[in-house]
Amino acid sequence: MKKPLLIFLVLLLLCFGAVAEQRYLTMTHRSEILGKDKNFAVILPENYTEEMEYPVLYLLHGAGGGYLDWHKPNGKLYELSRQYEMIIVTPDLESSWVADSHIKKESQYESYMIKEFIPLIDETFSTIDSYRGRGVAGLSMGGHGALYLVSKYPDIFNVVSSTSGVLDIRMVPNTAGKKDVFGDPKKYPEVWDNHSVVNLAEEIKNARRRPRIMFDVGLSDYVYDTNLAYHQELKRLNIDHIFKVYPGTHAWGYWLARLPEHLEFHASNLRRAQIVSE
Repeated sequence: MKKPLLIFLVLLLLCFGAVAEQRYLTMTHRSEILGKDKNFAVILPENYTEEMEYPVLYLLHGAGGGYLDWHKPNGKLYELSRQYEMIIVTPDLESSWVADSHIKKESQYESYMIKEFIPLIDETFSTIDSYRGRGVAGLSMGGHGALYLVSKYPDIFNVVSSTSGVLDIRMVPNTAGKKDVFGDPKKYPEVWDNHSVVNLAEEIKNARRRPRIMFDVGLSDYVYDTNLAYHQELKRLNIDHIFKVYPGTHAWGYWLARLPEHLEFHASNLRRAQIVSE
């Protein structure tokens, strides 16, 4: 059952000017888990209606970024949402590494995403409320976060993709707020090990069902070696996946060039928009 008040507010926003044409919403909700207000953005398909249910892609930003990062004029998110009849959601994850911190109690972003934010989206919008209609993707920290969440919760997502993902958080541990989340790596080595995606492939292997996986990296990117290592680990465990390498570095020009391919991958593996069943 959707939340009538939130739906009313969404539909009210959709009645005005360019926002109605683009179906682009920026919203705020109160997070009980984080104890503060959180912003997020949503792009709805062109002909969005409550009579249909739509697949959802959660698109995660990088460390030091925010929920509007993916909404760049040349990113083509609106066109891609329209093309694939997909709801695209960009949450604000700060530099949390999408993890529950054991030392920073106000930074519980793994729980926030799984227990609070995804249910909020399903309650507010007309989504396909199952793993069959849910995907997650991200860049850099967000690429790590996407694969981390799927490794821990394979029954929630059907598709995952990462571009330039930091798949081993132990590399360059002093950067991007990692110590604030995971603590000193010398004092808490097991925490760093357990939150590095390269160490979590067994979780996917042993899952009741395996999600569709795709990830890529630039040949000149500083995370190239860790992405290659993850690819080799998935191969060793006979886990189906797609791994691609392109010319490029850890930069927006690379990520935006990859975006259409990622949306196509999710659209081809998620359940398509469908009429709401009675």
